Amino acid sequence: MKSSFKKTALASVLAGTFAAAAMPAAEANVLNVSWKGAFTMLNAGGLLTANAPSDYTYGKYANGDGNIYVGAGPTAYGWKGNRTPISGTMSFDTSNGAGVGTVNPFQFFGDVGGTGPNTNTASALGVSFQVIDTIGTIVGTMLFDWNGLAHKVSIVLDGSGFFGAMPAFMGGGPTSTISGVGATPATNGVKGGSIPLGPTPMATKTLNTAGGPGCNGATIATQLNAYTIVGVPATIGACTASMVDDGKGGSPMLSPAFSGWNANFDVRWIHNDSYVATPVEAPVPVPAAAWLFGSGLLGLVGIARRKKKA
Repeated sequence: MKSSFKKTALASVLAGTFAAAAMPAAEANVLNVSWKGAFTMLNAGGLLTANAPSDYTYGKYANGDGNIYVGAGPTAYGWKGNRTPISGTMSFDTSNGAGVGTVNPFQFFGDVGGTGPNTNTASALGVSFQVIDTIGTIVGTMLFDWNGLAHKVSIVLDGSGFFGAMPAFMGGGPTSTISGVGATPATNGVKGGSIPLGPTPMATKTLNTAGGPGCNGATIATQLNAYTIVGVPATIGACTASMVDDGKGGSPMLSPAFSGWNANFDVRWIHNDSYVATPVEAPVPVPAAAWLFGSGLLGLVGIARRKKKA
């Protein structure tokens, strides 16, 4: 299946999505959110790869809800490392669909049983994304910083749940949240013991980006200031020129260490932190003396014209 970036389609989805929230389409307005989700890695064969050994396998944060569980049984070992709880932030420009984000550091293939140092910590660098069509498809890129190296990652997300709930979400102000709505993550049906996530506001799809150095790990959007984020046309074009659906969640990574592996980032819960609108400049008041001076000039012009006629 092929897909291409169309500016008119992007404008249409944004106008339709945010119309109910009464946001001027001509202005740059940035929505800032915090989020929680799940990281799931598939190997080159499309099979789930557990984050093991790690604290997530042995009982800490096993269910992805931020709590620490101790002991045996299904409560303590909910995800068993098959999925890893993650969190971070996103900033989204409602005028053009461009955005940037962060992923908080998490353990990946390390810290056995919770007894060792926080080795092999993973984090994300340069997270950026762009809405590319009228149904809320998002293309994102980042560098996956692990084991001293920055591994290139690109991803395609179904953000229909997020955009569909946007008017009510924005209307609820900085205390509102979104969860339990949207598409089903592509890894729900993968072999290897994956735990279903259910409807997710931003779910990883099975679409692959065009790949190559022009897409994976490149910057797809840049934040200029608190209320403006702009996309990078060259990178967007490189990512969306020819996308293919291979039936596997995520888009194959280019890094030699994870060649062909697919990193899945599913956003399950989103919290409205703030909304920053473009400042509107008030008209500069004209001093009363200036008005009187202007009136005087007009009067003199009138007198001059009458004398000329006479």
